[in-house]
Amino acid sequence: MPEAKSANLCWGQHHHLLRYLRVPAPSRHEAHIGTSYPLPAGCTVAAVRTALTHLVRRHEVLRTVYDLTGTAADGRAWPRQIVQPPAPQPVTEATTEDAVDVIARLTRTPFDLAREWPLRACVVTTGGRLVRLHLVFNHLAFDDVALDRLAAELDELLAARTEGRPAVLDPVDHQPVDLARFEESRTEADLEPALGHWRDIVEKLPADVFSARRRTSEAAHSASFTVPSLLSAARAIAAREHVWPSAVHLAAYAVTLAAYTGETLVAHRMYTSQRDASGFGGAVTCLSYPTPVLADLDGDPLFSAVVKASATRVSQAMTHAHVPYDRVYELMAEEGVRVVAELNFLDNAPRSCRTKRDRYAVNAAPDDWARAGSDSYLRVYEWADGITLALQALDAVMDAEAVERFLRGYARLVEAHRDPGTDLRVSEAAMLIGFTPPKPPRIRAEPEPTGTAPAERVLTEVVAEVNGLGEVDPGRSYTGAGGRVLRLPRVVEALHERGWSAGLVPFTTARPLSALAHELVPARG
Repeated sequence: MPEAKSANLCWGQHHHLLRYLRVPAPSRHEAHIGTSYPLPAGCTVAAVRTALTHLVRRHEVLRTVYDLTGTAADGRAWPRQIVQPPAPQPVTEATTEDAVDVIARLTRTPFDLAREWPLRACVVTTGGRLVRLHLVFNHLAFDDVALDRLAAELDELLAARTEGRPAVLDPVDHQPVDLARFEESRTEADLEPALGHWRDIVEKLPADVFSARRRTSEAAHSASFTVPSLLSAARAIAAREHVWPSAVHLAAYAVTLAAYTGETLVAHRMYTSQRDASGFGGAVTCLSYPTPVLADLDGDPLFSAVVKASATRVSQAMTHAHVPYDRVYELMAEEGVRVVAELNFLDNAPRSCRTKRDRYAVNAAPDDWARAGSDSYLRVYEWADGITLALQALDAVMDAEAVERFLRGYARLVEAHRDPGTDLRVSEAAMLIGFTPPKPPRIRAEPEPTGTAPAERVLTEVVAEVNGLGEVDPGRSYTGAGGRVLRLPRVVEALHERGWSAGLVPFTTARPLSALAHELVPARG
């Protein structure tokens, strides 16, 4: 298919691309976004096809593919987005009898980034009558704001069709390529204020907040705790402290994490939108990524002080959000810090949490998520009538009992501060939450690799060639030696061309290239 136009990836897409690539193909569906879409009465399959094709013409992101080893302006490999000409959106048809299997296949099959558009659609019929529309999105191309806009436009297009009137849609001011070209025009001087902020944060991050709890284990756990009263409690605290409720949850998370880890300097990553900071707020693409958050709880501060400091961190993160994610990632890699506890806020209003009493649920083991490179992931879902705290954690840092204690302790902490007369210090909050302080970690020395000379020579040559570097020190990590994480697909490809097989994940750690060379294996075929 001929190319319409192209550009580098947008900065907000970097995280999701790296996440998608580092996960084994059978588990990549964990990052897909699936939804059963409500349809207006009288809607037909033809109307759905027409509406989706209209959206494909209107929004370039829906007809974009990705070249992961393409050539950037400097002549080096760099992932690019390629916009293809408009065409009808592919739509799969299923009956109610086979819909479960068809939708499961569409949901679980990895997207072919180089050839496949980032939306899959399935219409479900009974006796030829349309009953349901199921959509599957690639997270690389969409965030919640982009999905909300698409859903609103699809609503309008289908309603107009069934009511026999013209559709009324807002103009599309910016396409993702417009944003990417603007980002490409930014100079180092333009970026320095924001990058300087993140550099200061990264320099203060602890090496591993879970160091005292970390152990060897392959399992993972998932649970959720829905607490209707937590919504009003968080809002009451926020109103009293003159902050957004997100700052209350950020503070509660930091204090609970400190209680569990025994640390006073805790760090995690918070999903942050780039929309306001970029000036391209209406662009339909992915404009969010996890930024590092540092909470310094030294001195045993009051919870109210932690809330105020959390509000400041949220404001600073939003102000400095519009930077390339790979640059922030590389800053952390160069410092050798492991910050892979993640927090995300998700607005589910005006929908109901469907319960009037607290409900704790143990969910299926998140085996696919466990391969994505995170230690833990807390989602805070805000409904119209409650809050759900959903936590996934590797057993290596948190067993099933600890997951339950974490969620219940977090909720107890927020509920306790509904009372204006309550303002616990961090040490008092830890007692309320109820964790036993962890034992100091045992330091394990990594064995020296042996027999790596041929592989090490090839590896350092490839890293130098792909990244345009001079001599590469095998004693340093990939990023420490000057390697760019978004060039890793080309590094892996070049190693394969020279007869060696490698994955992306080891290169994203602080381990030296000499150690990684020891793990290279001869490529097959």
